[in-house]
Amino acid sequence: MTSPSLVEVLLATYNGERFLRDQIDSILSQTYPNVTITTRDDGSTDGTDAILREYEARYPKQIRVLRDGVSTRHPKRNFERLMQASTAPYVALSDQDDVWQADKLAKQMQAMQASEKLYGATQPLLVFTDLEVVDDQMRTLAASFWKEHSIPGHHTDRFERLLTQNIFTGCTGLLNRALVERSLPIPDRAFMHDWWITLVASAFGHLIPLPVQSVRYRQHANNAVGAPKTGHRLVPSLRDHDVRRKGWEMSEDNAYAMRERFPGVLPAGKQLLVDAYIRAGSHPNRLVRVYTILRHGFLHAVPRANAGMLWYLWDMKAAKRRDL
Repeated sequence: MTSPSLVEVLLATYNGERFLRDQIDSILSQTYPNVTITTRDDGSTDGTDAILREYEARYPKQIRVLRDGVSTRHPKRNFERLMQASTAPYVALSDQDDVWQADKLAKQMQAMQASEKLYGATQPLLVFTDLEVVDDQMRTLAASFWKEHSIPGHHTDRFERLLTQNIFTGCTGLLNRALVERSLPIPDRAFMHDWWITLVASAFGHLIPLPVQSVRYRQHANNAVGAPKTGHRLVPSLRDHDVRRKGWEMSEDNAYAMRERFPGVLPAGKQLLVDAYIRAGSHPNRLVRVYTILRHGFLHAVPRANAGMLWYLWDMKAAKRRDL
């Protein structure tokens, strides 16, 4: 009987001693029968490294700790180094402070293997799920992250939408080897590893969303990124461009990263969309900027976010004059 394919969990840590044991235990308790953990600490000053050493000694066949002596000081680079060191046919990304449902990897591997039969194992594939948002005491803040933040799971095949809005939270992701290799190296200009992986999967392969809450997504004072806050104004204030500018520039940087990382490689339709997105933020004519967004469907799932983005692009000259 063939043994199940190996899933290598990539656990990035930095000053995570408070919740790290809970997360490692939840990974070791997965019902999927063939799981290892590769972990890398990014220069913690608390007891994180001691915890990793303890687990490595207790589970030498399941846990490997990378020690390269480099402190990247950025989760994107920490995960990039883990991805570069990974060897398994399937890779799952893990934060240090969450708790996984016991059947997370089993459900994802079932979906992954079905998708590989459909699309082929050489296609870059990303399986990802919803999350339950909890506080530092594991009390539920939102039963569904997707519902709370209007994550449009049905837009996973819309590259133009993914240039505008990331819908994949890294700690829910399962990547096949084709996606790991296509995603590396991660360009400096890419905003964050999970958004970059989303765009690569959409450009060259497929995204497979599972509408289940496989992760208890813990929110606390020291989250590296965390869940975005809700409660934005329905109508954008006229010149309060700070948040809108940052949001646009993050997505614009991703578009530049795609163009620079894959010159002459992107499928023609995706290349057209990347070029159009860059034009939407760089053209001197405000009418062209707004028209380009609407013409190509570079839109968020939430109308107020679209109103803010379009107003920023219309008012960009004034926005960039101000010291925000």
